[in-house]
Amino acid sequence: MTSAFVGIIRSMPAVTAVAVASILTVSAPTGAQAADKIKVVERIKLDAPVAKVWNIVGNFANLDWHPAAKSTTATAGNTLGSQRNIDLGGPILVEKLLARSEERNSLTYEILDNGTNQKILPVKGYVSNIQVKKSGGGSVVIWSSRFEPVPGSDPAAAEKAIRGVYRGGLDNLPKVITKP
Repeated sequence: MTSAFVGIIRSMPAVTAVAVASILTVSAPTGAQAADKIKVVERIKLDAPVAKVWNIVGNFANLDWHPAAKSTTATAGNTLGSQRNIDLGGPILVEKLLARSEERNSLTYEILDNGTNQKILPVKGYVSNIQVKKSGGGSVVIWSSRFEPVPGSDPAAAEKAIRGVYRGGLDNLPKVITKP
């Protein structure tokens, strides 16, 4: 890891630093030849109504609820095709909105395979979905994806990195939804 990345990681909250460090170590070569699609699914149950939670996670243009995101800008808000730039405190990750449904409280996006993104998260063909559903008196957020690790990276480490990113965001939601 370069000293610039070490400095970025040291300035992050512990859970975010662990997730980013995991992501950055994924790029170590392993000699793997062909990569299979990896599926990751994480969820969290919340004591909050679906509408309140969807108002937070369903806004493609605003990823402030995730502690790794320092800022977010989007070219066209929640419009299909909008590109979201996520400042991770140095590196910028670029994603594109593929689908969004108010009725299903669901959005689907991809990480653009532009070479630069793969230096941040060494995955390709990454497509992800976030959905909020009713669960008892509250809600459940389900964050899932399918992707391939970039050639030369360890599939298990790529999966662990994505799970870490998801857990970092999902585990922060209880704090975010209780803010006035």
